Amino acid sequence: MSQRHNGPSLQDQFNDARQRAVDIASEVQERAREAQERAVELARERAREAQERARRAAEQLPPGLLVRLLSSLVGIPLLLLLVFAEGIAPYTALPFTFAVAICACVGGWEYFNAARLRGFQPTDGLAFVAIALLQFAAWGFTRALLTEFLPALLALLTIATLIAEVLSHDREPVANIGVTFLGVIYVGWLFSYLIFLRALPGETHVSVFGWQLPETARGAWIVLYVMAVTWSTDAGAYFAGVRWGRRPLAPRLSPKKTVEGSIGGLVAATAMSLAWGVWIGLPWHHCLLLGPVLAILAQIGDLCESALKRDFGIKDFGALLPGHGGILDRFDSLLFTAPFAYYYFLFVVGLR
Repeated sequence: MSQRHNGPSLQDQFNDARQRAVDIASEVQERAREAQERAVELARERAREAQERARRAAEQLPPGLLVRLLSSLVGIPLLLLLVFAEGIAPYTALPFTFAVAICACVGGWEYFNAARLRGFQPTDGLAFVAIALLQFAAWGFTRALLTEFLPALLALLTIATLIAEVLSHDREPVANIGVTFLGVIYVGWLFSYLIFLRALPGETHVSVFGWQLPETARGAWIVLYVMAVTWSTDAGAYFAGVRWGRRPLAPRLSPKKTVEGSIGGLVAATAMSLAWGVWIGLPWHHCLLLGPVLAILAQIGDLCESALKRDFGIKDFGALLPGHGGILDRFDSLLFTAPFAYYYFLFVVGLR
């Protein structure tokens, strides 16, 4: 007699269970794939949004600002290293002197190149020697070494330049001599005041977020103070001019400079002078006075360089510093503020 089954066999149940397991696994894999695709698409969407935000932020930045900031990330650590480098006694501060001499010579090269574009024929070989020696003469003068070297250098430069012009048979010797001496004094002599500032006597204790830094030369901090105040003027004028600038300050010399930008530079320099000056132990009332005075001198120095560039028919003196132009484009304001600051600290504050 045959045996009848009322339900599916065990084999059928097993097959059904296996099929359900396969279906569930396929469904899980499909959902996992869909979730992965959604995650990838979401990540791409977030990346596109971030790129769009970065693009809009870059468009809102003033032109060239990003390049300036990236350039500063390299320049600032190098500047700090050179300013605070002491060297070997008794030749202290010589690393900074060498650095200033190099900057001054590069600035002189930019100036004389521009002068040649205008048709002048400066005696730049002698000028480069004089510019470099002026920096070391300043270093020696601050240490009572070779104190007669500076007047001897100027006398030798004058005689040698006149002889060179006579031998060259140039048709415009007076103009060429004038351009040569202006380059030596404007670039070489004014750059040397950074060395005079660095040589101001004394030591300074400075703390950062409650952490006391080692005792360092006060002159080094004063160099950084003058640079910070001077370049704050440029930055404040730049941002205020871009945001609120309406009325031209000196349209014949620099059409983009505005009265509002000038006021912004004045405010920024005063704030920086008080913050940095008090931080390094300078009397606050001197900082309050020096801030606006240095800001005015910085802007005058910038306008004077604009007048030179306009006469030479150039936009920038060079392109050595990305986003800033050449050495003279970056240090033009400092060439006016450093001498005043030095004599103010020497005769008014009494740092001797």
